[in-house]
Amino acid sequence: MKTQIRHATSKDFPVLLRMDQACFAPDIAYDFDELRYLMKRRGAETLVVEDEAEIVAFLLMDADVRRKHATLITLDVLSAHRRKGYASKLLSHSEEILRGYGIETYELQVDVENSAAIAFYYKHGFKEQKLLRNYYSGNRDAWQMNKKLA
Repeated sequence: MKTQIRHATSKDFPVLLRMDQACFAPDIAYDFDELRYLMKRRGAETLVVEDEAEIVAFLLMDADVRRKHATLITLDVLSAHRRKGYASKLLSHSEEILRGYGIETYELQVDVENSAAIAFYYKHGFKEQKLLRNYYSGNRDAWQMNKKLA
């Protein structure tokens, strides 16, 4: 099985959009314009995991080198490919890149009801920083979590 992590290209966009919409509820998933905007922002980087030439997971982050701060925008793994370590590999790879940029703080927002994701981020050193009331549509709250990068 040939697996690799690489930076996304513009031709990957339709696959990544479908993947985000498959991984998250409609009121949380990004639409075409939102995802395109987030991926094209200055400081944004998108990493994909390819397994046998099929994209099975991706991570979108936004780094602000001047502020030494980065945000994990989304981390998506197709349901058929979960529990294979892809999310951990993407997160680790993103942290290596961010350390190379001198980033000191990595943060994310996660639905308070997504206990699997919260447990995953705890396992990888993130800590709850604050509760964001009504962060998602439908009056759903999120935890803002962060991690100090050495």
